[in-house]
Amino acid sequence: CFIVPEIADEMKVFREQLPLRKQIADLRTLRDELSLYGDSVRRNAEDPTAETVQAKLKQIDEDDEKIKNKLTILAERYHAAFHPVWGQMFHAGYQDSRFAYFVQNYACLYTSKATNLGLATTSRSFRTSGEMLPHDKLLAGRGTDFVVGEEDFLGAGLLAE
Repeated sequence: CFIVPEIADEMKVFREQLPLRKQIADLRTLRDELSLYGDSVRRNAEDPTAETVQAKLKQIDEDDEKIKNKLTILAERYHAAFHPVWGQMFHAGYQDSRFAYFVQNYACLYTSKATNLGLATTSRSFRTSGEMLPHDKLLAGRGTDFVVGEEDFLGAGLLAE
């Protein structure tokens, strides 16, 4: 068992920041959908150089830039809530940190204090959780307004044919 005393505070801050985390996740999803929409406009345009197509693509780029700027501000606020310099212990930006990698791969079990283990009975069995690859998360997550069927996944290159 790996003891990580800081995890108790990390979990407390995480719970407090759930609304901000959801807002960030929603904006990231919106950027993904906007990108897919832009791809759809480019792919389905009879004349990609037409003014109407270019105006639509310009608007998509402008909207994406606004969302990106808002995301930067929110991500900095979220990051600072955990630690003003280091941020979350288990995340570096939107990815797992090196620390998280080692905990996940080498610690069979981890907790904030050893006495937590006294709360479990001796017959308690600890099991690993299933891991999901990015395409699994995409398929398991909520659908988007722009991706409506398997053919859209194929067209966007998200699924192998």
